[in-house]
Amino acid sequence: MLKGEKDKEKTDEEYIGYEERNKLLWSLRSDFAWEGKKNPERVEIEGQEYKLRDVIRKLAETEVLDPDEAAEIRALIPKLKDKAKADEELLETEELTKKEAEMLYEEAAGLLRAAMELKDKLEGKDGEKGPDEFKKMLKTQKLMDEKNWQNLLKSLKE
Repeated sequence: MLKGEKDKEKTDEEYIGYEERNKLLWSLRSDFAWEGKKNPERVEIEGQEYKLRDVIRKLAETEVLDPDEAAEIRALIPKLKDKAKADEELLETEELTKKEAEMLYEEAAGLLRAAMELKDKLEGKDGEKGPDEFKKMLKTQKLMDEKNWQNLLKSLKE
C-alpha cells in the first residue's frame, strides 16, 4: 500500500458511514430521543446566547412567573426545536466525522430535552404524568419506533 492510500484510508475511517448515520437519525427522531440526555449549559441562537440550565433552574424555583419572562420562554421553545431540527438536517446531509456526528446528535437531543422541560415547567407539569398518560406515551412510542424501523429497512433495501 502506498503512503497516500494509507492516509486516505485512515481519513475515510473517521467519517460516519451510512448505517451509523441512519442509526443516529432514527434515534434522534424517536419521541424519547432526549431521555437521559443533559440540557446544554448554554446555546447560541440568532446571535443571542441563552444559559439554558440557568433558565430551567430559575423556572423550577419560581412560584409565580412574570408574564414577560413566560412570554420569553414560550418564544425560546420553538427556537430550540428549530436549532435541533437544523442539527438533524446537518446530520442527515453533511459529510461528517464520527465525532462531529456524535456532537450534533448530542446537541440536538439536549436541545429537545430543554424544550420539553421548559414546556412542561411552564404548564406546571414538572415532567410528571399519571400512569395512564405514561402508558399512552409508551404505546405511541412503540408505534412510532416500529414505523421508523420499517422506514429504515425500506431505505436500506433501496
